[in-house]
Amino acid sequence: MSCTRTVRSMLMARLKTWQELGLERHVPVFADEDRGADEPACGRRGISFLSNDYLGLASDRRWQQQVAECFAVAAPSASASRLAGGHRESMCKAEQELADYFGHERALLVSSGYQGNAAIVAGLVQPGQPVFVDKRIHASTAHALAGSGARILPCRHADMDHLRRRLETCAGPMQPMVFTESLFSMDGTLTDVQAILALKRRYGFFLVADEAHALGCLGPGGRGLFAGHAGEVDVILGTLGKGLGLFGAFVLLTQECARALEHFASPIVHSTALPPAHALACSRLVKLLPTLEEERQRLAASARFLRKALQERGCTTLGQAHIVALPLGQEERARKVSLSLQRQGIHVLAARFPTVPVHQALLRLSVTTRHTEDMLQETARCVALSLQEA
Repeated sequence: MSCTRTVRSMLMARLKTWQELGLERHVPVFADEDRGADEPACGRRGISFLSNDYLGLASDRRWQQQVAECFAVAAPSASASRLAGGHRESMCKAEQELADYFGHERALLVSSGYQGNAAIVAGLVQPGQPVFVDKRIHASTAHALAGSGARILPCRHADMDHLRRRLETCAGPMQPMVFTESLFSMDGTLTDVQAILALKRRYGFFLVADEAHALGCLGPGGRGLFAGHAGEVDVILGTLGKGLGLFGAFVLLTQECARALEHFASPIVHSTALPPAHALACSRLVKLLPTLEEERQRLAASARFLRKALQERGCTTLGQAHIVALPLGQEERARKVSLSLQRQGIHVLAARFPTVPVHQALLRLSVTTRHTEDMLQETARCVALSLQEA
């Protein structure tokens, strides 16, 4: 058999095309010992906005020590899936503590937010089910829905009026589902929680909210934007690997939905469970969360400070919380501005297609509690200069 188009040749041609479109990616590498906002790059110190360690927990030595203690006394691997290998008491305890803290019946711990969203879709969405989804929903949900057999009905980003008009045209025997994020990961948009809950009361849909970037940072006690509405929001996805300074994720849901995921969600059924040591760390984390109000207030203040500093220099900003975005449009311009900032020691994400829609590229800055006002002022100055030169 003679193949003129080998796998290698097709991949190289695809990579070349992406390079020509300004979509080439390079993974930044930082030293292992560096933490948070002040990271080294190219042999010099820099200011990084690449980390989602919003509250600074992952880089906090005291929290690191607590996690280390958990892994010193408990097994570092579950060695099997939760169904095949059985559930540990420590995991049951940690899941119930998470459920109680966030005000839901059940919580299921999973290895990542991506796995959690894939499990939600695999376990709950039926073929032919009408699913209304924000066009900026995370890739984990979008990719899972694409293979679910559901009738996918895209809605304009964070546009409650458009969602309402689409719901009015929905007819059929199956309950519609709505998928949204509370704090959107790329442009920092906040969902209008009261508006979407009002629509739920009127149209009776099943509501799934991804709160990966909100939990720990927003809402009372860091419980997220949907805090206090457990009876109305049906499922919530939360991650431990961003503002909560650990790894893994969890799904907040009802007893019935939890049973469905344990039966029908392949990402849970066929995936090795998180280890007992991780469960112990989660239990400690739940006790830590209510003590972090000062960090939450400092995070909010720093985000406001950076947004104001950028706007005073003529920069257009998006977002309302600790994710600050600057819309640039063309992919190549975003790449050039990002490289210009990197040369000045400022590390930001140039979000381009397919992370965001084509020709809607933006710079994304993740603000954390480790950013000082001096860092934020210097960042605003460098961003404004790089935009003028681009």
